[in-house]
Amino acid sequence: MQPSSAAAEPGGSGTRGSPDARRHPAWARGALRAVTTVHTATLFTQAVLAGRFLSGDYDMLTAHAVNANVIVAVGLVQVMVAVLYWRPGRGPGWPAAVSAVLLVGEAGQAVLGYQRTLGVHVPLGVMLIAAGLLLLVQVWRPLPRGPVPATSGDAGSASGRVPPPGTSPETSRPAQEVS
Repeated sequence: MQPSSAAAEPGGSGTRGSPDARRHPAWARGALRAVTTVHTATLFTQAVLAGRFLSGDYDMLTAHAVNANVIVAVGLVQVMVAVLYWRPGRGPGWPAAVSAVLLVGEAGQAVLGYQRTLGVHVPLGVMLIAAGLLLLVQVWRPLPRGPVPATSGDAGSASGRVPPPGTSPETSRPAQEVS
């Protein structure tokens, strides 16, 4: 049996194709959590500013417009941090993809707001807040504990198959012909 190439690499996860969530550098996960928290807070602030404007505080429209620019800027930073979490940080790629989709939605949301297309602007804003909150919950979830199971090509018999639970690798191998 030969060790897998992933396990032999320094800092390798021991699995192929799927990164080991417990081996991410702490800075990458911490940075993603921090920027996602700030991003979600700015999204909620946007809703509060819109509500204040609709309640008659007309100066809040300017604050709402300024905060829209802050949201897009923080969204861009979030995409960059999520990509760093994914590639050099060996994390999953879905936070980068979700962050990119959020950024595109937020840029479109800002354009719709400046055009006063409120019939799309308001429901899109609700969807962006919900998506941001779901992302926030996911990045703050605790990492799974215990060993990560190896893929079928990493361990087991010489054929690359993993024996069924409760059997040894020797008993699960097909018998070799003796001549």
